[in-house]
Amino acid sequence: MQDYSVPKKMKQLGDLFEKYRTRIKAPQATVEKEFIQVVLEVTGFNLSLNQVTYTVSTRTISLKVPSILKTELKFHYTAILQILETRLGVDGSPKVIL
Repeated sequence: MQDYSVPKKMKQLGDLFEKYRTRIKAPQATVEKEFIQVVLEVTGFNLSLNQVTYTVSTRTISLKVPSILKTELKFHYTAILQILETRLGVDGSPKVIL
């Protein structure tokens, strides 16, 4: 009985993976697919994978679409980036859309 100590508080299950969630960034293909999905939800435009390129090092999405579509995406620029940030995390989301 002298070596008895009160049991430690249990950890939350979500806290066990916190270091992975904060350090690991989303891969390029995942960001591209998620961007296409968000653009479809926000604007209704359907893009294909060969029209979207994501550069991980600069966190930039480049689009190969007509200029009128790029202009329409600029109107929804902040909404698209905010949705991507909530889905992919702060470190894994793109910062610039070209």
